[in-house]
Amino acid sequence: MEAQKYTYKYPHPAVTTDCVVFGVARRKLEILLVERGNEPYKGCWAFPGGFLNMDENAKQGALRELKEETGLELQNIKEFGTFTDVDRDPRERVISIAFYALTKKSEVKGGDDAAKAQWFALDEVPPLAFDHDLMLNNAIQTLKEDLMKRITPEFIRDLKPNEIFVFGSNLAGAHGGGAAYLAYQRFGAVMGQGVGLQGQSYAIPTMQGGPNTILPYVEEFIEFTKQHPELTFLVTKIGCGIAGFRPSEIAPLFAGAVDVENIYLPQDFWEELI
Repeated sequence: MEAQKYTYKYPHPAVTTDCVVFGVARRKLEILLVERGNEPYKGCWAFPGGFLNMDENAKQGALRELKEETGLELQNIKEFGTFTDVDRDPRERVISIAFYALTKKSEVKGGDDAAKAQWFALDEVPPLAFDHDLMLNNAIQTLKEDLMKRITPEFIRDLKPNEIFVFGSNLAGAHGGGAAYLAYQRFGAVMGQGVGLQGQSYAIPTMQGGPNTILPYVEEFIEFTKQHPELTFLVTKIGCGIAGFRPSEIAPLFAGAVDVENIYLPQDFWEELI
């Protein structure tokens, strides 16, 4: 009699994968969840995921489940943890390998065994199935650690050849004080030019209204950085000096920069965003 494949003398745990996807919206990060269509936890919210097939590795399984349950197709996901509590799944002994991703928020739709797929603000996440609350906390911590590698130095006096000093300006380009004056003195800012690249500096106007009037210039800046991946952009605390804004007012304008690897932000901004 031919031996059966994948039968063992001793019990073996099942393996699942889960994807924690952070979506970059206009002024905040959101999280992608699915409403479970089957037991256990039918009707509860959870991260996209499922059992690993025998012919795929963990990353392949995570990407497949993400596409099947939400319609979202990604390439870049990062493994951040393995969840092994004995009673984490009421069906059987299940180990989950978890990944996280940063992506621009897009339309999603529930599929396969997910009744619904939906984006949630980080401060509006509903109670989660299994141990996904713990998984979310670990993913946020990992994300913070990764993003904190992109902190603008507090004091900048010199730049490497590929670095750009990003400062707050006025539309008239009168670079007479604060970071603007430093940009004029040391990094090639041009008197009379209030917007955009100049020498090894980039001006974002912050003196012509409130955050809503600053946002279009920030969005223009972010698009510019994507077109120049060879450069590293060191964003200073724009708007938080002479302009008089708080980091809590300016940082959300840079939500679209979270997944742009050549943009560095002040630590105060990162702490507001995540």
